[in-house]
Amino acid sequence: MSKKKSQHPLLYVDQSFSRTPSNNNMQEVYTNKREQKQGDDIRRKISLSKKESIEPIPIEINNSEDFESSSSTQHQERNKTAFTRVRPFKDMDLTERLDYLINFPKVLPPVPCVFYTAERNYQGYLKEYNGSQVTIQFHDQSSKTFPIDELKNVIMIGIKK
Repeated sequence: MSKKKSQHPLLYVDQSFSRTPSNNNMQEVYTNKREQKQGDDIRRKISLSKKESIEPIPIEINNSEDFESSSSTQHQERNKTAFTRVRPFKDMDLTERLDYLINFPKVLPPVPCVFYTAERNYQGYLKEYNGSQVTIQFHDQSSKTFPIDELKNVIMIGIKK
């Protein structure tokens, strides 16, 4: 036991095995940018002379115009399929709100809402909506159908986790 205590550690954390850099002076090696630019200019002249020696191939203009018009129509079709920004829910009128709720993404859970009528307020999920009637499913899985004329307002409560 006494031998182990008397020995010093074999490797210290602060020890580094890398040698100090041999080049301490940073200005020992210097390159001139002007010389590099002149070399680049010479290379460009050589490449241009090679390109001039190659004969250009004539291209039919009519085909290229058809290609451009077809590519522009494809680009316009892509723009049409992009997502359109939806107005905020609070700015929509009643029919727009009901359309939004019925077309809500099926991947997400249904949004609980408060349905205001003249008689009372109902809390639940929009189950069905056609032009004249609205069916609401309550939290206890029961449902009730109202004519659209009775419905005054719809407000989203939020998505429960």
